[in-house]
Amino acid sequence: MSPRKFRGRATAGAAVTATLLALTGANSSTASAATAGAREARNCVIVLDRLQPGETSSRVLSRTCTTDTGSAQAQPSSIQSTLLMTWYADANQGGASTQIRGSSGGCDASGYGIAYVGDDWNDRISSYKLFGTCNTIDAYDTSNYGNEIYFCGICSADNIPWSANDRISSMWVKHW
Repeated sequence: MSPRKFRGRATAGAAVTATLLALTGANSSTASAATAGAREARNCVIVLDRLQPGETSSRVLSRTCTTDTGSAQAQPSSIQSTLLMTWYADANQGGASTQIRGSSGGCDASGYGIAYVGDDWNDRISSYKLFGTCNTIDAYDTSNYGNEIYFCGICSADNIPWSANDRISSMWVKHW
């Protein structure tokens, strides 16, 4: 085969490969990085209702999200609430965050049950900080409190241990 024909076929092959990669999204690392960046930037405030007799999950009264860390932390909710805990996407209380607030004051022995942490936080929590009377966490690998993977009794702030890091789907926060 002459060098000219080979060069032409190689160029055509490269063009076909580039087109296929573009159509199939094989260059998704750039798209994934952009999506992850947008996901990382969300900071939320969730206000929960106190557990009612016979209930195992606290009702979500409000959920507000923003891409600005400062405004999420300072957002006044139309519902009076007490800061219970904050979840963080990264170790050492870094990255995107979500405040969990209680409408009926701080934690008691019943606490607040979160049957599903939500799509934004499922298998994503790496660290947390507890506030006020909240000092105990029971965390689970599946929604609806299935397969306990982490228990912290009388804790205040911590990184999730490697065995449970980025695996939490549901949790209880309460006062022990």
